[in-house]
Amino acid sequence: MSLMREEDKLDVLLTQEAGELPPPPVVDEEINPWKRAIYRIVWGIGLTTCTLNFWIIRYLMVAVGTVLLWLGFRALRRENRCFTVCWVISLIEAAFQFVGFILNATIWGSEHPLIWLSYFGLLIPLIQYICLWQGIIEVRRRAGQPPKAGAAGALIWFYLVLAALGLLNVQGLIIVGALLVIYILILRSLSKFAHLLDEAGYQVQPAPVRVSDRSIWIIWFAALLICIPTATLLFGRYPMEWFPRPEGEQAGLEAVRSHLVELGMPEQVADDLSAEDLSSLEGALRVEVEITEEPFNDGQEVRTSMGTYTYVHTEYVVKEMKVTNLAVELPDKRWQVIHHFQWQVQPKYRTTECIVLWPTVRMGIDGYRMEGTITGRLLYDMDGTTYLGDYYRLGVEDYTTDSIFWGTEENHWPMALFSLPLDGENCRGYLTYQIEVLDDGWILDSWMNYTHQVGFWNYPLMTAEEHEKLGTWNGMGNFYTSQTAIQFYPYWTSEETEEDPA
Repeated sequence: MSLMREEDKLDVLLTQEAGELPPPPVVDEEINPWKRAIYRIVWGIGLTTCTLNFWIIRYLMVAVGTVLLWLGFRALRRENRCFTVCWVISLIEAAFQFVGFILNATIWGSEHPLIWLSYFGLLIPLIQYICLWQGIIEVRRRAGQPPKAGAAGALIWFYLVLAALGLLNVQGLIIVGALLVIYILILRSLSKFAHLLDEAGYQVQPAPVRVSDRSIWIIWFAALLICIPTATLLFGRYPMEWFPRPEGEQAGLEAVRSHLVELGMPEQVADDLSAEDLSSLEGALRVEVEITEEPFNDGQEVRTSMGTYTYVHTEYVVKEMKVTNLAVELPDKRWQVIHHFQWQVQPKYRTTECIVLWPTVRMGIDGYRMEGTITGRLLYDMDGTTYLGDYYRLGVEDYTTDSIFWGTEENHWPMALFSLPLDGENCRGYLTYQIEVLDDGWILDSWMNYTHQVGFWNYPLMTAEEHEKLGTWNGMGNFYTSQTAIQFYPYWTSEETEEDPA
């Protein structure tokens, strides 16, 4: 018998020692489904309840956390009844979140808010946390350990306090910081449950699955990437109704139209008026007009050097919209104010539009009284035919803006909401109202604020109305507001006339 070499003895010794070592962490994870499930559940809870409200990060965190919760409870769903309920709830949450992601890409969320869904969304996690608490207690009981789960119980109380503070709209940096610290400590303690069964000899058998974890991730995000843009394309606009303009709509009013054009009304504006609005201008005495061209782009930065100074300004080569603001004088000291807009360049984004008027009759201007209501309509051309449409919504809106520049303001302005046709050209429209002069010497001052989407990224979908009500400056977000006005003194007072007869 030959003697064993020293190198061979060393190999045998190392092999024996290696067999007594615990398996590597990756292998341990594969043979210990309990740890992997608990880690997924803890991360899922953290990502779905404590999110960063920054760009799209918030929605990515919720999307990832929702899948982690479902995968974690899927592995434990046959361990006891409480984990079965948790798994069913995770399915409901996944469906709930998926529908929420889709609704965020449509105008339905702002037009038809479902308040009851918010309360339902608060109740579901609470039930899941209670079942998680009882499920862990049952596992510990079967493993011969003390039947308690303090961290899971603390999570329930923390969620109740957090929900109460949210409903009461309690705010404050100190409160938020304290809650965040407590929350992290609770999740850290909850993650320690992953090691409870290491020495108990109790084995958790993962429930059999037909679809792999990897397939679940691919299906989930592929569905979101397909459904969200589709929802925006189909339901990211106001439902509009268009019909061909009747032939000879202004028949019999040719003299009125011709007289208005002679007084200075642009022909495009006169052509676009409805028969009713045109007939109301019969007997017009004069027309005051302010025409501007408005850009809905960033323009080009131009630097001009003059000595040691460099002046920087923006030039707009393209100005997409032409705005015509008019005031037509009628007999008996009445004026018809008309705000007309016309897209000279095809708008790039045709989602939602918002027009807010600051009419002459408003706070601080007491010399006028409005007669009737604000009316108007929309028009566009296609294949030689002019189509008409009504505004999706037209009326006076009461809302509050909270701007960092102007503070909190109460608003009570006429507002028109609509969407431009997807395939129309020469899109245009107008709003009009009539006022009566009560006192000479007051300025006739009427403004039109047109808000339009100019940026591609708009998720969750914000309408032009919502952006207008934020009270933000242009350049902050994906919308731009064009602001134009007509301003003049229609009559001089007697004192001013004596001083300046001209």
